[in-house]
Amino acid sequence: MSKMKRSLVLTLVLISFMQSFAFSVLTDNKNNNLTQLDVSGLDSENVDVFRQLLNQETLIRMALVKNVHALMKDMVDLKQTMKTLEATQQKTDLEVTNLQQEVDSLKRENQKLDLENRKYEDTLNTVKQNFTQINDHFQEFVLQLEEKRETFERNTSTVLGDLKVEVRYLSITLLDLNKHTLEVDRGISEMIEEKYEALSNGLNNTLESLNNDLTTTNIKISGLENLQKTQITSIFDEVNKTIVNLKAEVKESQFDQMKLSSTVSALEVFRMNMTSNKCDGSKKVAFTASVSSSSSSWNSGTLVFPVVITNVGNGYNPSNGIFTAPTNGNYVFFVNVQSYGSQTIYVDIVLNGSTKVRTMAYNSGGRGAHDAGPNLVVLTLQKGDTVWVRHYSGKGYYTDGYITTFSGFLI
Repeated sequence: MSKMKRSLVLTLVLISFMQSFAFSVLTDNKNNNLTQLDVSGLDSENVDVFRQLLNQETLIRMALVKNVHALMKDMVDLKQTMKTLEATQQKTDLEVTNLQQEVDSLKRENQKLDLENRKYEDTLNTVKQNFTQINDHFQEFVLQLEEKRETFERNTSTVLGDLKVEVRYLSITLLDLNKHTLEVDRGISEMIEEKYEALSNGLNNTLESLNNDLTTTNIKISGLENLQKTQITSIFDEVNKTIVNLKAEVKESQFDQMKLSSTVSALEVFRMNMTSNKCDGSKKVAFTASVSSSSSSWNSGTLVFPVVITNVGNGYNPSNGIFTAPTNGNYVFFVNVQSYGSQTIYVDIVLNGSTKVRTMAYNSGGRGAHDAGPNLVVLTLQKGDTVWVRHYSGKGYYTDGYITTFSGFLI
């Protein structure tokens, strides 16, 4: 920029000099016109020479004026160029200032990065040391593990030798047990038949006694006569049907004997309850309900018993299969589900959504159809508690009359 300014000043000086030099030396530096010159004292020859010189001077002067105008125009362009250059210089200075600020900011960030890099290097060194320690510990652990493995293999060999000896003794014992089992199986059918006959006679006597007690109670309590008579008759018919079915099956399985015992226990508890509460009709709560038909595909949700046989106290709802306790007390609930054909079915007795007991009816092999699954539970209920039968596993149930049933009563 300083060089350009100096060039501009020199150009202005030159222009001023050229303007001053435009006055001819022939006219004594006076700007006179050619017609104003005094040529009276000159001869013709000198006049011609003088005129030629004046013409040359005029031409030179015109050239100088033309050059001066060109120089002035160049000066104007140069001034505009200078303004443009000054604006560019200011912009450049501003950009340089911004770049300097960015450089300073980058220097500060570089310093921060250097500090962080040092921290990372320290952390990396610490990690390397920890890794070295872990590797050392791992090597020690591998050595210890190898020692323990060898010890375990030695101990295992000893234990396997002992187990082989035990297996030999167990094989001999199982052979003896198998012989004994065969001998027991030969006499089990006769033993079950005898026990069943005795149990059946006792059950018939108990039911007859229960029928006599209820008949006497019906005479004293006229309001419950028809209800109790119907209840006992239904129970008696149901028990007889169950006994007939069990009698046909009891010869073939010990598991059926357990089912029969559970059924008899439930009936005995019911009889005791009826006997103890026969004079207190105002506190009776009892129900028995059955399914209306068989189903081979039922496999979820609540098992609904829509056919109501007895519903003293109206605690059982046949539309949804749920019993709601009308009063506080101890209740006995009994369920019997009959399997459909050779299918297996598991159901639960549920209190307020929580499973209490489970029963199952499944084909034990060789007979083909309709196994019984009874179970009984005693529950302490508060007024408003709910009890129902819920599916657990398997599918289907069977009925022929009133076989798949749900019962309950207040003790």
